[in-house]
Amino acid sequence: MNIKQTLLLAFLFLVSPLTFSQEATGTIEQLQICGTGWSNQSWLKTLQFKIQDKWFGVYADYYSETDHDYDDNISPSMIFMAFSQNLVVHVKATQDWTEIFNKCGHTGAVFHGGHAGDYIELIR
Repeated sequence: MNIKQTLLLAFLFLVSPLTFSQEATGTIEQLQICGTGWSNQSWLKTLQFKIQDKWFGVYADYYSETDHDYDDNISPSMIFMAFSQNLVVHVKATQDWTEIFNKCGHTGAVFHGGHAGDYIELIR
């Protein structure tokens, strides 16, 4: 490879967006709710689950006295149902595992409704 090709390859690598995606199909092996330890009269909990030795997470609920009090009821409900009935789950998540999700010691990918193409699918 000559210098021109090397520079072109390096340039393409530097300007191309890095994408992150994690996908798995199987039964949920482990499930946990994780408190994030937020302060200033607000808190956030995440629901984390493991499929095929890969960790995934969803935002479970959030409370802030100054902002809003809102929960994501749909995603956690699907996860709890799949876990309790031992259903096969197919999940694709493209959001990086942020610092909030690191609080309980695992790393993985986050399912977020704002990311087009992310999904959680239950299979019976």
